[in-house]
Amino acid sequence: MSRQCDTRAGGFLSAEDHETMKRAAADFELHVIEKFFDRSICRHLVEEIRRAETRAALTYGKGVSGLVEERTRNVSRATVSSASMTEVMTRLVEYLPRLRDYFGVPVSSIEEPQFLWYGPGDFFVAHQDGNTKLIQLESDRLRRISLSVFLNQQADSESPDCYSGGSLVFSDRLRGERRVIRGETGKLVAFRSELTHEITPIENGDRFAIVTWCRIVG
Repeated sequence: MSRQCDTRAGGFLSAEDHETMKRAAADFELHVIEKFFDRSICRHLVEEIRRAETRAALTYGKGVSGLVEERTRNVSRATVSSASMTEVMTRLVEYLPRLRDYFGVPVSSIEEPQFLWYGPGDFFVAHQDGNTKLIQLESDRLRRISLSVFLNQQADSESPDCYSGGSLVFSDRLRGERRVIRGETGKLVAFRSELTHEITPIENGDRFAIVTWCRIVG
């Protein structure tokens, strides 16, 4: 069987998995919503993340437990209040039917969102979030749509409350194509979980974001 290197941590892609990712990457099929959260909500969440207890975000490969792997993913995950978690989750669940219609995928639930803080030098290498048949974790195996929400603004140079670097980049290496999404406060980007993407290193400032994944029934 033909096999390709997997850009997730650990493992290989089968020919079938590779074809799935090629289809997803053909036009990157991104669903972008400007101002999904308004600026006041984003500002409140950023302030809360700055005050919150944080820990290194985990990386998952073929195993059933996560590891801190700084060569792959270097970012902190914050523990926010139950009120903030509920507010964000409610808004995402309300939008779930639109995501089902757009992608034509019968997703039925959303994982608990992760509130992330990327500092200078932090990054996440090119990877996929799920749906490659290599993942032993049930949550990853059933992922079909990934969601990323920007909580603050990306800038070309150092600026208060903004960051530079830290771009969300989608790529199809076989076709030699890339698409860079600029970070704008409140913007939501939804995409198929098998699509290869990365966060480039932060150059200045701090990048704040929410990520989560929509799942199908197992």
